[in-house]
Amino acid sequence: MTSQPTSTPGLDPTVTPQQWWEVTAPPADLAARCAALIEHTGTLGIEELETLVQQLAADPTIWEPMVIVDADRRRYRLLYEDDRIDVWVLSWMPGQGTGFHDHDVSGVGFACAAGEVIEKQMLLPSGATTVTLGAGDSRQGAPGYIHSVAHLDGAPAVTIHAYSPPLERVGQYHVDGDGILRRAVEHGRQELLDVSIAAIDPERA
Repeated sequence: MTSQPTSTPGLDPTVTPQQWWEVTAPPADLAARCAALIEHTGTLGIEELETLVQQLAADPTIWEPMVIVDADRRRYRLLYEDDRIDVWVLSWMPGQGTGFHDHDVSGVGFACAAGEVIEKQMLLPSGATTVTLGAGDSRQGAPGYIHSVAHLDGAPAVTIHAYSPPLERVGQYHVDGDGILRRAVEHGRQELLDVSIAAIDPERA
């Protein structure tokens, strides 16, 4: 586990942490250990994704080196990727959350490795479900699965997410000035931030 560095030799000091090369350049030994757990030769189903993240979460020697403590922004690092899947380690501190989003055509499995996070799904016409995930808990979602995830406890809380096919696009949900729910398609590696649904209905946030 590392804390947010104040400067890094060879890097432009104006580059924000989420743009550092290390975000998408996993250590080769850790990537190889993750790859060894993936037996499927094609797109993985959501049960396989959930099983994979459970295995990874149960082995701190794989995910702990990927953890970064940053009180200002949620941190994420790529653990492994190929043409079937990408796997990420996310570090969450108080106040950090994604807002509601989907994973487009990708299925997802995610597990909590340390601390606690809250997952929510919108209920219509009002409200939201609330699921608390602690260390060892996991979830899965088919393509189009809409949810939000936020820190609950831990400094940091750590989750592991696997997507198949690899996460190329996400749908980020927000409410426009007329109160209409909108979906914005964004690159799968763009940072997800909580947006204006919270402003009109805090119970959903």
